[in-house]
Amino acid sequence: MFTVIATATSTVPLQFGVLDPSLFGLLNVIVAVIVGYFTYQDATARKTDSPKLWAGGMALASLLLNLLGFLVAFAVYYFVVIRD
Repeated sequence: MFTVIATATSTVPLQFGVLDPSLFGLLNVIVAVIVGYFTYQDATARKTDSPKLWAGGMALASLLLNLLGFLVAFAVYYFVVIRD
């Protein structure tokens, strides 16, 4: 059993080349923070009732569901807040 685990983990650097897999996780967190910040700025400028909730929801959707979740959350935000 130990041999199988050691063999499986030794091929991971070869699959990703120079890039470390944890770099993608860090990039995902950075994108979620940026999405949350700009959503908060936009929701504050539009004087919505809960800009922190919109920013948190968009950041969470971006963090957990990546592109698909972000697009769904943005569509909801667009139809509820932006489109007057």
